[in-house]
Amino acid sequence: MIATAETEIPLLEQSWMAAWVAKDRATCECILADDFLLTSARGALMSKSEWLAGAMGPFVCSVFNWEQIQVRPFGEVAIAHGRAKQQAAVAGQDWSGVFLVTDVWVRRNGLWQVVSRHGTGPLTE
Repeated sequence: MIATAETEIPLLEQSWMAAWVAKDRATCECILADDFLLTSARGALMSKSEWLAGAMGPFVCSVFNWEQIQVRPFGEVAIAHGRAKQQAAVAGQDWSGVFLVTDVWVRRNGLWQVVSRHGTGPLTE
């Protein structure tokens, strides 16, 4: 089977969030492009280094499950739209619920990396 953005990116999305839950910094660093930027549901813009500091520190996730991921490829760029449910806390405050996520992936030197994430939530189910 030939790998495509539609098959590769959902697996990378799962690997990224599993690495967050496990606090696997090396995997997160590999998946995130150096120019990564997160637009968070809390109204913050976070660089790769800021996201990693939070994800390996006060952002704690015990369960993360993708309910849906749809990938739309555009050559060397792909947009992943997803719906996920998590059990998490940020600096001790509950951050559990359902989230809508949009990730922008770019293939550079044959490797897909996420350059942008926008999250909305937690939503009322």
